[in-house]
Amino acid sequence: MEIIAHLEERFEKMLQKIKQLEEENAFLLEELEQEKLRKDEVRGRIESLLSKVEGTLD
Repeated sequence: MEIIAHLEERFEKMLQKIKQLEEENAFLLEELEQEKLRKDEVRGRIESLLSKVEGTLD
């Protein structure tokens, strides 16, 4: 029975690690989405500035 208890303990640790990794993954996905939004915002602002510069050059 010692082997079964050891396997159960290892299995429980693996389940805890999986849960931890899932939570970390969700956090990283949220950070990635925020970075994409910031990048899109900056790109839009740059394009707006370029349009204004092009308008003054014409």
